[in-house]
Amino acid sequence: MTRLYIGFALMLLSLVVVAASCRFASTLLPSAGPAPRPFNHAAHLERGIDCMTCHEGAERDAKAGMPAVDTCMICHEELDQDPKKPPEQKVAWFLDETGRPQWSWFTRQSEEIRFSHQAHAAAKVACLVCHEGIDKNTGLVPGMLQRMDSCVACHAATARGKNECSTCHTVIDRDRPPPNHLRMWDKLHGRCAREGSIRATANDCAMCHQPDACTLCHQTRMPADHHGAWRHHPHGFAARLDRARCGTCHASDYCVRCHHETAPRSHTAGWNAPASRHCFSCHLPLQTSGSCFVCHKTTPGHDLAPLMPGWHNPGMNCRSCHGTSLKHPDNGDRCTACHR
Repeated sequence: MTRLYIGFALMLLSLVVVAASCRFASTLLPSAGPAPRPFNHAAHLERGIDCMTCHEGAERDAKAGMPAVDTCMICHEELDQDPKKPPEQKVAWFLDETGRPQWSWFTRQSEEIRFSHQAHAAAKVACLVCHEGIDKNTGLVPGMLQRMDSCVACHAATARGKNECSTCHTVIDRDRPPPNHLRMWDKLHGRCAREGSIRATANDCAMCHQPDACTLCHQTRMPADHHGAWRHHPHGFAARLDRARCGTCHASDYCVRCHHETAPRSHTAGWNAPASRHCFSCHLPLQTSGSCFVCHKTTPGHDLAPLMPGWHNPGMNCRSCHGTSLKHPDNGDRCTACHR
């Protein structure tokens, strides 16, 4: 019992460490910034204000210009004087304590990304191709970055750019892993892989790895929780929580084959008590956890099971008469498997 508690505690500790460490796993998103201040693009476009009015120079410069406060005040100087106007619709809402606008930090790409608005404008790529849905957006918030999968798909469809890391990245290539692979990545990558590319492009393992890379690695490197006590206690609990995880390395019949050869540690002398209720302590309900026959195919008592009376037939419902008078646990098996 002590080993069980120790094994369970070690498993919980490993989960806590991984969860606490995930904050260190960069996903190539901008780091911390001020609280989001949603900006209503749709309201401005509906009034005939096009993209270039506010983002001056986007068609001729590498980086799109962000609107200056003076540009906004051309219209808002008078509009913001209305005392009934909500604060979030006034220019002052987007300024910090020094008067600097705070409307672009959460959509800003990483500094290492190489991107030219001028090159895309020259190729006649419309704003909405990359900024999909921005014309209907009423609240620009974090997470609205242009996604790499959209860029890759466009480049592949139009042949406008090579789908190589170096086309858009200055510090990442296939020979150098992304920054998030440098901090406890062997511990953290599982969570990122499960979250997938919807959470962050850097979580898309397929960008660099072949589809079978995960399986090949896990078949040669034992998971961290497979410590010395793993075989005895924690593995059964973990298998019940996530049986599919075991299938990464173990064949579907592995559990049954092992338990045929290695009896549970609790099956010590005196386990087979006269009442024969021992199976129920761990294996209920037997109908869903597996038959007693998984391990006890050769139990001598099974060969001595009495035959059915001659007037019985295999189609009869045995439990309707014998359900309350059985001399052994009802494990849900067909009675005729033994009583022929």
